[in-house]
Amino acid sequence: MDLKQLSYFTAIVNEGSISAAAKKLHISQPPLSHQMKLLENELGVTLFERGLRSITLTDAGKLMYTRAKTMLDMASATKMEIDNLGSGLSGTLRIGMISSAAIGNIASKLMDFSKVYPDVRYQIYEGNTLEMLEALKMNQVDLALVRAPFSEDGFVCHKYQEEAFVAAGLPELLPEEDGLKALENVPLILYRRWESALHQMFEDAGMAFRPTCIVDNAWTCVQMARAGMGIALVPKSYAADNPDLGIRYLGEHTVKSQLMLVKRDDRYISNITKLFFEQFEV
Repeated sequence: MDLKQLSYFTAIVNEGSISAAAKKLHISQPPLSHQMKLLENELGVTLFERGLRSITLTDAGKLMYTRAKTMLDMASATKMEIDNLGSGLSGTLRIGMISSAAIGNIASKLMDFSKVYPDVRYQIYEGNTLEMLEALKMNQVDLALVRAPFSEDGFVCHKYQEEAFVAAGLPELLPEEDGLKALENVPLILYRRWESALHQMFEDAGMAFRPTCIVDNAWTCVQMARAGMGIALVPKSYAADNPDLGIRYLGEHTVKSQLMLVKRDDRYISNITKLFFEQFEV
């Protein structure tokens, strides 16, 4: 049993099939299947049942998956500790980031940190909040800049900045006044993850909630609004730097979004990761 076999095994479980894992790992399927057969022979158990389109873990496979993740994390942590012997002020920092996190003060903080620690290199991975949290769980990133709400179990979170949702759209489509009531008969565009909270906001105001378009990405909301599809309900930072769009404020009871820097609470992090995490503490 070696670390490569363990990484192959966890990739198969994560991707759901040997063929999908082979594609993810950029290797052909037969060598991957061979490595799994060697691992099963060494352990003397069947780790998963092979179906036409997916695999099903046996009880031994479920236990092995848990242990494999722990061993891979320990190996990664050991390498980081060795790499960070001495000052620990160099190396690579892997940050998962939602697109809007690069706006405003966050970009400034990254620049400030880079000036103080010029030997640090960065790998930035972008995606939505759920994707970045999953990357953090899978040890693909060291830290993640994401937006609440989400389940904080298993994470340590630094709350950074809170911002209100606004109505953003082309000036000719925007209501003349601020306030939620002005949106009563306006075509609305929203990000699916916020649907429940926005629905509740309208319900609390005694208003019907009938969005025209619901999408899977907040930036898509903004692009739809730019195209004249309707009015996007998004955190202010998504629309503030877009000269095509005007903004209307929804009032003091608007939904709010919290930007957070997150790390796992169950694994070693390097000295430079600790310093970066502490810099963002508010």
